[in-house]
Parts: sequence; C-alpha cells; structure tokens
Amino acid sequence: MRPITRGRVARPSLAGASAVSASARRAGPAKHLTPGSATQRGCEKLFTVKMGERAANLIYSVNGHVSQHALRVLGYIERCQRNPAAQGFVRGYDRYQAGMHHARLVAAQAAAATQRSRDSGEWAIPSSVVQCESGGQDLPPNYAGASGYYQIIPSTWQTYGGTRYAPSAYQATAQQQAAVASRIWSGGAGANQWVCAGGN
Repeated sequence: MRPITRGRVARPSLAGASAVSASARRAGPAKHLTPGSATQRGCEKLFTVKMGERAANLIYSVNGHVSQHALRVLGYIERCQRNPAAQGFVRGYDRYQAGMHHARLVAAQAAAATQRSRDSGEWAIPSSVVQCESGGQDLPPNYAGASGYYQIIPSTWQTYGGTRYAPSAYQATAQQQAAVASRIWSGGAGANQWVCAGGN
C-alpha cells in the first residue's frame, strides 16, 4: 500500500483491512471475552466489577439475614466476571460487606436485648421510677442538671462515686449509671432522691 501524498492526508487502503478482518474471523475473537469462555465457566452472562459491587451493596443492605438464594447470586457474579482476574477482588468485597452486615446484625440484636430487659423492669431501681424520670432514655442534663437513665444530678453523681466513670451521669455507660443508681437507691432507703419515687 502506498500513501497518497498530493496535499492530502495519507489514508490506508480498504483492501488490506478486509484481508485483516478475514484472517481475524478465521483466528476467532480474543479468548478472555469469548462466549465460549463464559460457557466454560457456566455463565450465561459476564459481569463487571462495578456490577458485582452494586449487587453486594444491595444484598447486604437488608436488616435481617441474607437468604441462600442471594448468596448463590453473589457467587455466580463472582465466578462470571468479565475479567477472570477480578474474581478475587469481587470475592473479597463480598466478604467485607458480609462482615459489616454481620456486625450490624449483632449490634441490633444486642440493642434489642437491652431494650427488652429494660422494658421488663431490669433496672437498678424500680422501672416505674425510671419510666417516670427519663422514659428509659439516656437523657442529657435538664434545667436542674439531672441526666442519664436515672436522672441523677451532678452533686449526687459525685457523692456516690460516679465521677470515676464520667463527669456526668449521661456520659457514663448504662452499666455504670446502674451501679451508681443502685448505691443511691440502697434497697429503697434512698428513694427520696427521685421525685417520681415520692422524693422532694
């Protein structure tokens, strides 16, 4: 092929292109993108990494347990990656999302168990007093400075050793607040510390 050089841009001959395309047809398409290689992996469709990520995000966004069908779908997408080298990455991403989902489930179950125990009256003082004082919520300080689940004022919190946990009741954990409230309540002797228990 000789380029035309009379003031025009050189253009390749189409005859050469048709010869190349004919030889390419005889050789077949590139191996890693052929339908045959997808079929060999048991895939009807090939997926990109982004498609795999979107599927994992969607499947692991549920609040409850992930179904076996959903896990099989993720396994299929892992196996049927357009680029086989990406299978490991997609599998790792799926495992990461599974770990995060499991952690969310465990946290939700723990929170539900804690709420059930509080609803059933497992407080350091009578649950009726707690419900009246704070509604069972870890409240920030009110106008008098009382805070937390048991609405303990700063001076009382300090007197009964609460400051070793946190400066104010609401900043301490539920267990720490319960320990201090139990000392204040002292089997009912300290009931006058709470208005809802008949205190001043």
